[in-house]
Amino acid sequence: MSANKPHPKFVEAMSKLSAMSEEERLSEENRDLFEQAMAYAPLDIQPQLIAIRKKYEQPLH
Repeated sequence: MSANKPHPKFVEAMSKLSAMSEEERLSEENRDLFEQAMAYAPLDIQPQLIAIRKKYEQPLH
């Protein structure tokens, strides 16, 4: 497996997440999917995911 190729579990999680609205992505039901994406994310993408994760941690208005 090449170092530049994202992990299949990351690709799977991101394809599901990108098909959702932001509200759906931030829902509690999809948190596991997001955590899966985080766990397998390439290092260069992790900062973006961490920024998104901060939205999860803010209470929804």
